[in-house]
Amino acid sequence: MHGISEEEIGSILAGRARRPFTSVLDFMRRTSVSRPVMEAMAHAGAFDGLDGGLPATRRDRLYVAMTADGQRAGEQLALPVDGDDRPPGLREYTAAERVRAELEVTGMDVSRHLLTFYEPVLEAIGAVRSADLRRRRGDEWVMVAGVKVSSQTPAVRSGQRIIFLTLDDATGPVEVTVFERVQERCARTVFHGFLLAVWGRLRRTGVGGVSIAAEEVWDLVTLNQALREGTLARAMAAAEGSAERSPRKLWHASGGSAGW
Repeated sequence: MHGISEEEIGSILAGRARRPFTSVLDFMRRTSVSRPVMEAMAHAGAFDGLDGGLPATRRDRLYVAMTADGQRAGEQLALPVDGDDRPPGLREYTAAERVRAELEVTGMDVSRHLLTFYEPVLEAIGAVRSADLRRRRGDEWVMVAGVKVSSQTPAVRSGQRIIFLTLDDATGPVEVTVFERVQERCARTVFHGFLLAVWGRLRRTGVGGVSIAAEEVWDLVTLNQALREGTLARAMAAAEGSAERSPRKLWHASGGSAGW
């Protein structure tokens, strides 16, 4: 987890070794974990099993972590922690909120992959999964989508600025190359988007390896909203600009796409 120190981890292990934690306040009283780290832990679900004997939601536990009155001096509590674990009755996180919280705090989606919330739009745009890309022909035009795992712009011998992306679509990684000629219309989405859809040409990269040379890049969240509103074709066309090839044949081949 980002931001937690070795000392804080040690205090958690020592406290748990004495006896299991029973509530958020019990955890606060018996560890040296800072309030920001406690809030992040509550947000990500680390306290979901601690209810103090009372039904509580993740928001309730986060509220307790944020509002309990305790002061720390160094690594020890200077004053007793005041408050109680009575749940204020806040609504529970949705499944999507749980996954996003896990990604924000740990960098991993533990409960389910974020892309599973976007199945309808993935079907509508004809997205090919990573596990199936190796069965596609070289130079074939494909649509891929996923969570952006990394983006790099290393120096290359030709002097061109090339963006290398890695997406994760729950079946494996998808490697994407964004060449300079398309960056004027794609770079903002590439760098600022978190969930991306990419239309491009499949390239073979050695034994069993494939990558996608991007022609267009869309924000998948925007496309998902457009699908709900029946304006998916319009949203995709707006981003096309001067693309040499568009995935309209793929779109027409996709069953159940609203607004086409």
